[in-house]
Amino acid sequence: MIRIGICEDVYRELVYCKRIVEGIMADLSRNVMVYCFQSGEDLLLEIDTTGRMDILLVDIELLGMNGVEFAHRLREKDNNAVIIFISSHDQYCKEAIDVQPYAFIDKPISVQRLKEVLDHAVRTHLDQRECFSFSNRKIQFSIPLSEIRYFQSDKRLIYVWTVHNDTSMDRYIFYGKLQDVEEDISNYKLKFLRIRQSFLVNTNYIMEYAADRVVIDDGTVIEISDHYKAAVREYYMKSLRNRI
Repeated sequence: MIRIGICEDVYRELVYCKRIVEGIMADLSRNVMVYCFQSGEDLLLEIDTTGRMDILLVDIELLGMNGVEFAHRLREKDNNAVIIFISSHDQYCKEAIDVQPYAFIDKPISVQRLKEVLDHAVRTHLDQRECFSFSNRKIQFSIPLSEIRYFQSDKRLIYVWTVHNDTSMDRYIFYGKLQDVEEDISNYKLKFLRIRQSFLVNTNYIMEYAADRVVIDDGTVIEISDHYKAAVREYYMKSLRNRI
């Protein structure tokens, strides 16, 4: 499911934008949830509480924290969200470039223009982004696999250990089986390697291989169980050959 956030401080324009976005995404046969906010502060709080938004339509000229200021705050945590600025003026364009906006849309909003932008954003950004999706306490999460260091299971709980900005670590929890996770992501380009019954590791973050353990880039040492030693060694040798 695609999560779209709309931030517009004029209520009637917010309602109008929500209606046309829902209509456009229905025409594109996309399953979406559209969230509406009248301030950048409220939108940031929602993202902190329930997880990332895939697409954000933000009025640049918001009261209080304007759209560019909001985008700067967002980019401190998320470099992948698609930001589409909406404005009736162009004086903010130079400032906005720094936050990597996907597009600018003039007011009044052209339905055709918005449809073209949303269609292109979904096909070129979201469809090609390999994500792992899960839910916890009725909250839906979708995390790029490139940000996941490893999955760890403990009975029926799955811990998703993720990396943000290469400096800090965060984790999410949901109920499931690690075997099901492994099968779900097996066809993706990013390779995850089963190290032991309870660990599934993103190979991009393995910095050291040994006969009985691997070391992750954050210093975590994971012992390789006997059952998986042959597979881990085979992957490692294959990766060495591919570097030559």
